Amino acid sequence: VQAAQATHRIADGDLSARLPAPPDRHADELAELTRSVNAMAEALERSRGLEQQFLLSVSHDLRTPLTSIRGYAEAIQDGAVEPLRASETILDQSRRLQRLVQDLLDLARLDARSFSLRAEPVDVRSTAVAVVESLQAEAVATGVRLGAVLPPSGAGADTTIVQADQDRLAQVVANLVENALRFAREQVRVEVAESVLGAAVAVELSVHDDGDGIAAEDLPHVFERLYVAKHRPERKEAGSGLGLAIARDLTRAMGGEITVDSQPGTGTRFSVVLPTRVSRPPSPP
Repeated sequence: VQAAQATHRIADGDLSARLPAPPDRHADELAELTRSVNAMAEALERSRGLEQQFLLSVSHDLRTPLTSIRGYAEAIQDGAVEPLRASETILDQSRRLQRLVQDLLDLARLDARSFSLRAEPVDVRSTAVAVVESLQAEAVATGVRLGAVLPPSGAGADTTIVQADQDRLAQVVANLVENALRFAREQVRVEVAESVLGAAVAVELSVHDDGDGIAAEDLPHVFERLYVAKHRPERKEAGSGLGLAIARDLTRAMGGEITVDSQPGTGTRFSVVLPTRVSRPPSPP
């Protein structure tokens, strides 16, 4: 009877309910089924808790720019603030809100696998240059030097070519650079070099910052949604906390790997490795 009641409670959405242990210790199959059902209920309960935490965090991040926009708009109406200065803040907060909404849409598409990738030859070197140039104004505004270290364009012209979606790769790089700009003290550096992914020749793009670094206990969680925004100390304005999760999911979808290396006080290095789809010839004996 207790087992039936617990089963009905779980089915009705009460994920805190658990099946009681079977009275017969020799009922191995029933005991295993009970453990499986209870484990599933615990996993669902944790998932629901994380979902609620995610929604609360996103709601807070949405309200913050909206409150600022509304406050400055009302201040303009009341004549309490200089309109030009207020309009700059409104535009800045509007862009922040737009980025957050776009991040949420991207995550929804990734979760639903409703996004599409167009694999084509993409020059990682050119992508890095384009992203660095597009974010120079943001780097200047935050007082950080942003530069790139690239292989020579003349030698081995195809060594930085990968099979990827050009727009999505640019999005990954931009997310990593924007994250680095928020934590850097003085400098962010983007590097492109040849690498290996499994048995394939690959290209590695890495983004370095000279910030405070990430504590060892935080490293396994940096690609979790909203984790960085809530746990890492920041010197500059917070982002949505979703950019690294999107970068990880997009990199994996393009057949690549993304890693992070950091120690407190020494800065942080994020690396994206994508295969060129060309097998490396065996080494000579």
